[in-house]
Amino acid sequence: MNIRIVEKSISVDELRALAKEFYVTMIKGVVDIENEIVAVGGEYHMDANRVLLDRGLKQSDIWGFNIELDKPRDSWIEYTSLINIRPGVGNRDMEVQDDGIRAKMNRIIDSKIV
Repeated sequence: MNIRIVEKSISVDELRALAKEFYVTMIKGVVDIENEIVAVGGEYHMDANRVLLDRGLKQSDIWGFNIELDKPRDSWIEYTSLINIRPGVGNRDMEVQDDGIRAKMNRIIDSKIV
């Protein structure tokens, strides 16, 4: 299983190549909104999540997303993942409910994809 940690950047072509392992036109990922690190790839969000946790990052800063590679770039991020269910911080759904967190996620993810 290929998980790519993105601290600087990744191209759309590299994302497409990683996506072929499981979903072809979609790739799962997680983003640490405090350290601005993205991890993409794997069958489940937890695969990339585990890679960031193994680096010592905190679960409370990590949120899951999908990128639908065939959608227009301004609407290709989906803020949905089982790891996003966090009743303790008010997120009772798989989709990130907090507009501020979504904005941070979007800014970081968009800045990493060239």
